[in-house]
Amino acid sequence: MKSTIFFLFIFSLSLHVFSQNSKPIAINISSVHDYSTELAFTDAFKQCREWISFNADNSGPWETGIEVELNENGYPLQIPYDNGIDPPQKVRTLLLWDLPEESFPEGYFRLRVKGTGTIRLRFGANGIFQTPIDTLIYANAGIAIEIDYSAANNPITGIQFALPAYTDNYLQQIFTTEFTEFLSDFQCIRYMDWLRTNFSPVVSWEERGMPNFYTQTTAAGAALEYVVMLSNLLQKDIWVCIPHKADDNYIQQLANMLHTTLDPSLKVYLEYSNEVWNGSFLQHQEAAAMAADLGYTGQEWERAWKFTAKRSADVFNIFENVFTDNNRLIRIIPSQAANAWLSNQIITYFKDPFYNPHGVQADALAIAPYFAGNVANDIVDEGLVNSITIAEILNRMEASLQQSFDWMQENQTVADNHNLRLITYEGGQHLVGTGANINIDVLTEKLIAANHHPDLQDIYCAYLEHWYANHGDLFAHFSSHGQYSKWGSWGLKETFQDVMNPKYLALQNCVFEEVNAEISPTKSMNNTLSIYPNPSQIGYFKITAEEKIESWSVYTITAQQLPVKGRLIADTELEINIEKPGTYFLRVNNESRLIINL
Repeated sequence: MKSTIFFLFIFSLSLHVFSQNSKPIAINISSVHDYSTELAFTDAFKQCREWISFNADNSGPWETGIEVELNENGYPLQIPYDNGIDPPQKVRTLLLWDLPEESFPEGYFRLRVKGTGTIRLRFGANGIFQTPIDTLIYANAGIAIEIDYSAANNPITGIQFALPAYTDNYLQQIFTTEFTEFLSDFQCIRYMDWLRTNFSPVVSWEERGMPNFYTQTTAAGAALEYVVMLSNLLQKDIWVCIPHKADDNYIQQLANMLHTTLDPSLKVYLEYSNEVWNGSFLQHQEAAAMAADLGYTGQEWERAWKFTAKRSADVFNIFENVFTDNNRLIRIIPSQAANAWLSNQIITYFKDPFYNPHGVQADALAIAPYFAGNVANDIVDEGLVNSITIAEILNRMEASLQQSFDWMQENQTVADNHNLRLITYEGGQHLVGTGANINIDVLTEKLIAANHHPDLQDIYCAYLEHWYANHGDLFAHFSSHGQYSKWGSWGLKETFQDVMNPKYLALQNCVFEEVNAEISPTKSMNNTLSIYPNPSQIGYFKITAEEKIESWSVYTITAQQLPVKGRLIADTELEINIEKPGTYFLRVNNESRLIINL
């Protein structure tokens, strides 16, 4: 095995820590975009923007919107492209676009291109290159890659643009270490945004995002193959949202795929779409229309609720016919946190044989009990935008917690009445203006400042402690990484580097600390224990101690023992070889001390 980076941690293990976690935590990961600060893939081209067509003679606008004929993996069949009507076209794409300076991975990227043609790099990197090519390119800001020429008999394909830290191993290590290390603290990953659930155009299995497509940023969402790969790698439970228009064959194929390829030790949280009850989402209107086609009556919102119940039952039934061997499915009824009456109504529809003829069961009611949702608009309504201080905004956020707590309890009562678990599909602060208020710059600046203020950590801890003390089940934060703006400050962090963000510190100190408490360093070995290399690019490690090594073992981050090749080359020296990339615990004797060499 070549060029794979491993990070090895040395711990005294407690093997039951994950199975008895009293604060289960999930994370909603951000959508894959060219401007995302969450650099998930070691090949940055997987996060490039969809092709932008423009006139081949460089006249006219930046983007003409003229459709260029593509192959099955999304590459133009020929450039310049001439449809016989419009001017000949070239194409460009953007990647790593508009990132903050501190988060841009400045350095030498590895550019590889197959096929016969010419490409041009602009802005953060520059040059004109004949293809095929495999070279290093220095970049320090967002990049445009343009295809100037692509031969019809051997068109350009297979463009790769590996991040500087992964130029030697990006084919073996698909996901960045920064991304996987961030995710390692969570027990479940919700892929709603990764799969572009909101406004999804996907109907058939063939329309889903594909792993070999040139980009993972399309409206079809990232490839499900990458979803499975990431969850298997990190040993994280998977939360998938079914596109609202997906047909039965899509659902059947997804069930087959997950049953066949997802690690059988992992659970599948199963949800129909996302917030179909929410009138601001296209899936609400389209679900209501599909319900009308089935003869369902009532106002638009009532039909959307009924269709949510009906389609949830369909999804559960199809999955249950595939997942017959164990209890891996967590079947979710989603609802609005602020409306426990609606939660009861959707569950009542779900239990009605008219919508659920197979009588399938649900496992959990899921809500999104955000706090501070009215704070920004109240500030505007009260004429306080210019005068209010950050401390006063934080006081209002803290005062809003009680409303969220009330929603939690009201929905807990509904869940208990129907013998369901209560979990969250999203949660966290909701400090954002709506309507015209989003364009008040002074307000936006103060809301962002509040999201970075150290005192927010205590408010977040109080919020999370209340959830776990009174409800105790899975909490899914929204979301992972993303730049704060007038549209909201949703991320736990803005960038990978934003490690002092108070929201992230709150999870570290009030959730992760307890989760990982039983995987902490205990008594040190009497003398020094060292490991080299760490990280390793070939999976080989040499461990040296100043006392005799009597026993050793390797475990995954979920405390499952891993079969590993190794040998003692001396009483105090051990060689081991790990073949699968990831994060591992090495136990040497029974009194190991923590060693982290990054």
